Amino acid sequence: MNTYKESLIDGLERLLADPKVFLLGEDVEDPYGGAYTITKGMSTRMPGKVLNTPMSEQGFTGLGVGMALAGYKPIVEIMFGDFSTLIMDQILNHASKFVEGFEKRLHLVVRDPMGGYRGYGATHSQSLEKLYVGLPHIAVITPSVLHAPGELLVKSMELGVPVIFAENKLDYTRKMFAAEKIAEAFEIKYHGGDFPVAEAGFPGEEPEVTLIGYGGLVHPLLQMMYDLYMEEEVAVRLLDVSSLSPMDFDLLYSLVKDDAKVLTIEEGHVPFGIGDAIISNLAQRGMRCQFRSVGAKQHIIGTSKEAEALALPQIDDIKELILNW
Repeated sequence: MNTYKESLIDGLERLLADPKVFLLGEDVEDPYGGAYTITKGMSTRMPGKVLNTPMSEQGFTGLGVGMALAGYKPIVEIMFGDFSTLIMDQILNHASKFVEGFEKRLHLVVRDPMGGYRGYGATHSQSLEKLYVGLPHIAVITPSVLHAPGELLVKSMELGVPVIFAENKLDYTRKMFAAEKIAEAFEIKYHGGDFPVAEAGFPGEEPEVTLIGYGGLVHPLLQMMYDLYMEEEVAVRLLDVSSLSPMDFDLLYSLVKDDAKVLTIEEGHVPFGIGDAIISNLAQRGMRCQFRSVGAKQHIIGTSKEAEALALPQIDDIKELILNW
């Protein structure tokens, strides 16, 4: 698959071939095919498998939880990840409790498009995946251009716990990194099991800084790394985490334990972000190095580019931080 969207569609269609799998959400049927046209054509090709719902995230997520309890494997699509605040009760106080309380494997995936940089404003541009991280019996999976989203989606359905599948809206229009021209300059390695950590670096070069990130920022970070290497001869390495929760901190520690500088980067607000949790867990395992974390500032995310830039992390600022660290 050359593009992120193609991979995601392939994963959805593979899942929907299972008679137990159904996709629920607002405007997911034809002719609309979802807010990002991911499901366009699916309801025509697979009648009865892709189902429009009323505009009530609580209602159709609750339906999905009930279906999962009955042995089905629902995929719930939330139109904007910002609205995942509306389903916290169904996921945290119901679905996740059933897993342990009823000793019941639940096959339920919530597709949650996150992210900004599109001028959608304060309630349609947030990255809220951290709200679900660290909670028992809830997985948070974050595909990127280094992690085929379709493959991760298929694997997510078999985890047996409710999954927040945090896609990034900008990635829908991007190529997978292997199809990019600059990819040949990089060495890409994968560490771990079904939800690995992707390592991107330059062959034969010791990195001056290791970045730890995920999701939609991976694509611009890889371009920034390429520019730094070609223009400034500064080698930077990126570790792209595909499973935020649970997260394999022992694996991360083994990958960075000898590094001098580690910079975590996320689109969600900091402090108290994903990066802070990573830094804390690395330090608790005995790592001693220079740590920094970058994320959205304490502003709402406005509609204009200028207003977005006040809140969301900017690649030029990250580049300057690396050069002047």
